[in-house]
Amino acid sequence: MSILLIIFALLMGGLVSIYLPMITQTAKILNSAPLANVPFFGVALLSSIGIAVLTGSRERDFSGISSLPIWLLSAGVMSAIMVLGSSYLIPRIGLNAFFVLLVSGQVIAGMVFSQFGFFGTPISTVSVAKFVGAVMVILGAGLVTYK
Repeated sequence: MSILLIIFALLMGGLVSIYLPMITQTAKILNSAPLANVPFFGVALLSSIGIAVLTGSRERDFSGISSLPIWLLSAGVMSAIMVLGSSYLIPRIGLNAFFVLLVSGQVIAGMVFSQFGFFGTPISTVSVAKFVGAVMVILGAGLVTYK
C-alpha cells in the first residue's frame, strides 16, 4: 500500500473527526438532529454535483444514477442515521468514546466484509495477526470508554 494512500485515508479520518461534531453543533443550534441533516445533505448534494462535473462527469453519466439498485441507495439512509446518531451520541458519551467505538465497529465490520468480499470489497482472509490487532483495538476502546 502506498504512503500517499495511507496519508489520504488518515486525512479522511480527520475529516470525519471534524464534520460529525460540526453536525452535532448544527443540531444544537437548530434544536433538532433530524433538521440538522437538511442543510448538511443540501450542501453535500451541491458539492457532489460540482465535484462530479469538475472531474469530467457529463449529463449522460448522471443518467446512470436512475439505474442503480435500490439496495445501493440505502447508503443515503445509512448516512442520515450516521449523522443523527453522532448528533445524539457525542453530547452524551463524549467525542473520544464516540470515535473509539466508531472505529472499533468499523474494524469489526471491515474484517467480516473483507473475509467474505461483501459489497465488492477485495477478499482478505482474517489472520491471527489481524484478529489480535482487532482485539487490541476493541480493548483500547474499552480503556478509552470506561474510566
